[in-house]
Amino acid sequence: MMMPVPGEVKALVFILVIAALLASWLLRAEWLGRRGEGGLDFWKVVEDTVSHFLLLAMLVSAALQVIVRYLLSDTLTMPWTEEFGRLVMVWGALWGAAALQRSDDHIGMSVIFDQLPPRAQLAVRLFGDLVTLGVLLPVVWYGWKSAVSLDIMYTIALGLPLSVFAYPIPVAGGLIVLHTVSLIVRRVRGVPIRSSINTEM
Repeated sequence: MMMPVPGEVKALVFILVIAALLASWLLRAEWLGRRGEGGLDFWKVVEDTVSHFLLLAMLVSAALQVIVRYLLSDTLTMPWTEEFGRLVMVWGALWGAAALQRSDDHIGMSVIFDQLPPRAQLAVRLFGDLVTLGVLLPVVWYGWKSAVSLDIMYTIALGLPLSVFAYPIPVAGGLIVLHTVSLIVRRVRGVPIRSSINTEM
C-alpha cells in the first residue's frame, strides 16, 4: 500500500533544490570561463546543479540521522533519513559516473598507453568506447525493465515507489551511452576532449 511522502521530506527537498541552485550560481565562474571555447556549456550547468543537490542531500540526511539519533531521540523521530540518504547516495554515485564519462575523466591505467603512437592511442580509445557501449546497452535495457517492474512496490519510510532505487541504473547508463557516442564522434573528428576536472592548484 502506498504511504504518503512525509511532509518534512518534501520541505527538505525544496530547501535542497534552492541551495543547489544557489551553489551552482555561486560556482558559475567555471562555466563562464568556457565561453571562449564555444559558449556556455548548458549540460555542464545541469550536471553541476544535480551534483550539488545530491551531495547536499547526502550531507544533510547523514547529519540529521546522527543529530536525531544521538541528541534528540527522546523528542523527535525521523525514520526516513536512512532511506533518503541511501537513495541520494545511489543516484549520486551513478550520476557522477555519467558526468565523468562526458569528459572522459574516468580512472585509467596509462603507462603503456602513453608509449603508443597517436594512431594506436586513438585505436585503443575507440576500442574501449565500443566495449563500453557493448556492456552498457544491455545493462540499460534490462535495468529499465527491472526498474519498471518495481513500480508496484513502495519504500517503507519515504512512501516512494521502490523503483526510485533502480532507475539510476538505466538513467545513468543511458547518459553514459550518449556521452560515449559523443566521445567516439569527437575522437574520430580529432576534436580535443577537455577534462572537466580542475587540476590547477
